[in-house]
Amino acid sequence: MSLRFLVVEDDPASREFARSSLAPFGIVDTARTLAEAGSLCADQDYALLLLDVSLPDGQGDGWLARQRALSNHAPAVALTAELDAERRRRLMASGFVEALGKPLSEAALRQALAPWLGASRSAWDDAQALSALGGSEAALRRMRALFIEELPRQRERVVAALADGDNAGLRAVLHQMRAGCGFVGASALAGAVETLQAEPADGEAATRLLRRIDEALASPGA
Repeated sequence: MSLRFLVVEDDPASREFARSSLAPFGIVDTARTLAEAGSLCADQDYALLLLDVSLPDGQGDGWLARQRALSNHAPAVALTAELDAERRRRLMASGFVEALGKPLSEAALRQALAPWLGASRSAWDDAQALSALGGSEAALRRMRALFIEELPRQRERVVAALADGDNAGLRAVLHQMRAGCGFVGASALAGAVETLQAEPADGEAATRLLRRIDEALASPGA
């Protein structure tokens, strides 16, 4: 049975970005307003709600509270262009399971939503890789084999750089790793790389990256 997601976003470009990012993992419905979203939720059960918190007809946290009162307990992720620690705290307290700042990359979005995407738990996105490689499955197998061959050494370099506090060395290996991710469909790994690049001192981000590397090595894919 396919997962079903709801994207609530009034900006057309942002709505299409979110829709296309989720499309490989299930059916994606979209809404431009909270009223439209409420009507869709009355007719469908969703595995995930991805919600811009500032919409023309109201605020997402208030809408979510009303949905909870109607027994809609689908996990909801907030999107906002203005996200600081205090706003994140308020959004999480209002019932969102995650709050994300805009703009963000497709890889970072998928990484953040991985717990709710089902198939996204796979280390590999073959559709993305084939698109980048002109549809050649032979090229995908070849590129992914080379990527996997290098990955253990890159993991060692990441661990060493983290242990030594070597930010320059860490940046170098992350840059190399990220460059290859798009050609082999390593979307989840790419998102983890981007997160650690943004916050090199974030221990949780480092742990997440190492976990994604281990997942890729454990399941080499095509």
